[in-house]
Amino acid sequence: MILKFAFAGVAIVLMGTACSSLHMTDPGPTRTATEDVDGGNAEVVRTEIHMGAGDLRLEGGTGKLLSASFRYSEALGRPVVHYAPGKLTVDSPKDSSVSGQMVNEWNLRMGSQAPVDASVTVGAGKADLDLSKLPLRGLEVHMGAGELLLNLTGKYSKDVTVQVSSGVGEAKIRLPKGMGAVVDAKAGLGGVSAKGFSQRDGKYYNDAYAEGKPAIRVDVRGGVGEVTLTLED
Repeated sequence: MILKFAFAGVAIVLMGTACSSLHMTDPGPTRTATEDVDGGNAEVVRTEIHMGAGDLRLEGGTGKLLSASFRYSEALGRPVVHYAPGKLTVDSPKDSSVSGQMVNEWNLRMGSQAPVDASVTVGAGKADLDLSKLPLRGLEVHMGAGELLLNLTGKYSKDVTVQVSSGVGEAKIRLPKGMGAVVDAKAGLGGVSAKGFSQRDGKYYNDAYAEGKPAIRVDVRGGVGEVTLTLED
């Protein structure tokens, strides 16, 4: 019983940390905006996305470096998009001090011929990241509280290094059957579900993994919530 109370205390502390910036305020009207970015001839594209709280959708499949659409409460302000050669950033314009009535939805579509290194930070909410159509080289995801959906089922010609950290919530990660994948996953209270993977040395491997061949290498650290790994063709 003491142990259960201790776990509950950890969850409350983590939730409080993730939501410490939230307070009630008048959201104002809901605004919309769009923005397109041409990436030029960059050899590598570094992408950084920082959302305080809200719903983020990121996917590939556009002819531009970025085609973005936003819905947001006026009190939050319009997200800020900036591009300098080789570096793309999308930021919340201020600390997302939001109440439950706020609207903050980002729909980001990316396209690039150059390798992409990406960093995504979401304080609270939902992040749906479908990177299967991008030439991904490296990825960092930091999720405070909420749900993470991560699709890594692309055809990558070289190693892809992925780091995921989540506080409170569920992380669902999709990986390919045809390319090697190895996952070092440590979850707090929820545990790890990895159907179709073999486990050895504390890591999870798909059948296509072989030493010396390109692979997706994923490191997951979760606080309170379940980590689910799935394989797809």
